[in-house]
Amino acid sequence: MPGVARPSPQTERLVALVDAIAARPEDGLTLSEIARHLAVTPATCHPMLVSLSELGWLVRHPVRRTYRLGPALVTVGRAAARGLSVVDLALPGMQRLRDDLGLTCIALAPGETHVTVAEVVRGPSGHGPHVRVGDQIPIAPPLGVGYVSWADEQTLRRWLDGVTSDPAKRARHEEAVRRSRARGYAVEQVTRVETELGRTLAQLDEHLGDHFGDQFGDFTRHSVQGDGHGRAQGSAQGNPQYGTAQADPYPDPGRAPAAVRLRTLLEEIAGELGDTDHDVVLDVDPDREYRLGRIGAGVVDADGDVALVLALHGFAPRTPGDRVADVGRRLAAVAAEVSARLRT
Repeated sequence: MPGVARPSPQTERLVALVDAIAARPEDGLTLSEIARHLAVTPATCHPMLVSLSELGWLVRHPVRRTYRLGPALVTVGRAAARGLSVVDLALPGMQRLRDDLGLTCIALAPGETHVTVAEVVRGPSGHGPHVRVGDQIPIAPPLGVGYVSWADEQTLRRWLDGVTSDPAKRARHEEAVRRSRARGYAVEQVTRVETELGRTLAQLDEHLGDHFGDQFGDFTRHSVQGDGHGRAQGSAQGNPQYGTAQADPYPDPGRAPAAVRLRTLLEEIAGELGDTDHDVVLDVDPDREYRLGRIGAGVVDADGDVALVLALHGFAPRTPGDRVADVGRRLAAVAAEVSARLRT
């Protein structure tokens, strides 16, 4: 099993700090408010605030003594925005899929060994992977056919090398990738182990909600009442034929770091366990049912390179094959629409 990345409390604290101040762009936060949010003493976080102010990341008001985001982050934000134009093009289609299907749609920026979450549009139930914009997801066998089907040849070969040493199983995975590309979407199932771990994660979320009370509940309400950028708007009605499930709370890492690390570890285990040849989907059979993990489709730019992978999540435990094909075609149509706009 690959080594799990060690958590970095300092990094988690910095991210939580920036997120908290970004939520109050005009008023800012005082030292005491920041310390309470991070669950540390004012003396502990004061040196970090001083350093960030010297770097221009923060600005301290001379009278109110509050901290706001500083000018140095403007350059960072503009650079990020220039690289996310494809997400802007994809967002209307992602929202349309959410509204029509009641599913969560995630945009993933490709990488060699990871994909990065570029946008999350949650279904009305909030069900789907517990990810946020900026999270990195390993492309690790046996999972990942929904991503690597549109990857470059080097990434695809690396993934296939990690699938199995059995030539027959490797050939089956290669054929699954070929057929996914031909029909425009890839279907990825989940194992029984992944399903059971998913239930455990949901129970952990419920436990965290009970344990951390209002702070956790506030975050949950915030995450399901947003504007579509990584949060559910709650405007669409769930469609029973595609399935819905529990909400997707995500605790503040500054308030529950140990619990969040436990949840992250369980998610990584879910991505690593299971048979490397578990129900690889070659063709979608309308007469059978599928235990879906995700359906993915690639957005291709003018040079023929994958610019984005769109993935749908949040399916019912068993989904009929004709529904799988219908959802896949709709997703592929959105991906093709965005690809066409990139080429104009």
